[in-house]
Parts: sequence; C-alpha cells; structure tokens
Amino acid sequence: MKLWTIAALAALVALGGCARNEDPAKGGFFSGIANMSDGTYERRQQDRKEALENEQDMNLQKQRELERTNAQRDAVAAQRAQVESQAAALESEVSALKAKLAKAKTQHGDLQRQADVLQAKIDVLQQDSFTPPADKAARLDALRKEKADLEKQIDTAIGR
Repeated sequence: MKLWTIAALAALVALGGCARNEDPAKGGFFSGIANMSDGTYERRQQDRKEALENEQDMNLQKQRELERTNAQRDAVAAQRAQVESQAAALESEVSALKAKLAKAKTQHGDLQRQADVLQAKIDVLQQDSFTPPADKAARLDALRKEKADLEKQIDTAIGR
C-alpha cells in the first residue's frame, strides 16, 4: 500500500508540473487542483469582476451622455419651434403691411387722379374768359381749398 501511495504522489507531482490551463472550462482535473491551490481562480474572478465594474461604469457614463444629448436636442427643438413661430408671426405682419401698402397705393392713386382732375378744372377755369371775374375768383378759391384738402389726404395716405 505504501508503494501505491508513493506512486500516486509521484503521479500527482508529475502531472502537477505539466502545462495547465487557467480556464476551468478547458483545464482538466489536475489544472483545477493547481489553480485552486495557487489562487489563480480567485485572481481570474477578481479580474472578471473588475472588467464588469469597468464596463458598468462606462455604460453609466454613456447613459449620462445620452441623457445630456437628449436634453440638448429637446432644447434645440424648443428653440427651433419658438423661432419658427416668430418667423410665422413676422411673415403674417409683413403680409398685413403689404396689404396695407397696396391699399395705400390704391388710395394714393385715386387721390392723385382726383387732384389731377381738380388741377384740370382750375386750369380750365383760369382759361375761361366768359365767367365774370368775381365768380371766377370765388370758384378758384373753392377749387384751391378742395385741392388743399385733397393734398392733405394724399400726405396722410403716404405717411408724410
């Protein structure tokens, strides 16, 4: 029996000196015993635990970066919506001003035509040699007053 024990111990020592694998899935029985006795498994577990913690930290950093990016995106979208709203309001105001300007131009044109007609009446009256001078003067004063009123309306229409 002693011989048997010595042979078993010699075989263990010989096999223990063989190349071993630190991976328990690939190593055999003797590699497993050697790895357990010298702390290789514990180091391997610690390395894997540290790698997992590092990956979790990186994941947390990426998650926070994503949250910041999403917040920036939302802020930019809100700012864009506000600017688009302001642009639409400004466009509406410009359209209203264009309509007002077109109306003023129409009124100005109408008033200018009236002024031209009035000036023609004044010119005809001044050329009239048959109307008595007193009637002619009264009629000219009335036409000049009408022309002055019309010029005020024109000035108001064009914003002077």
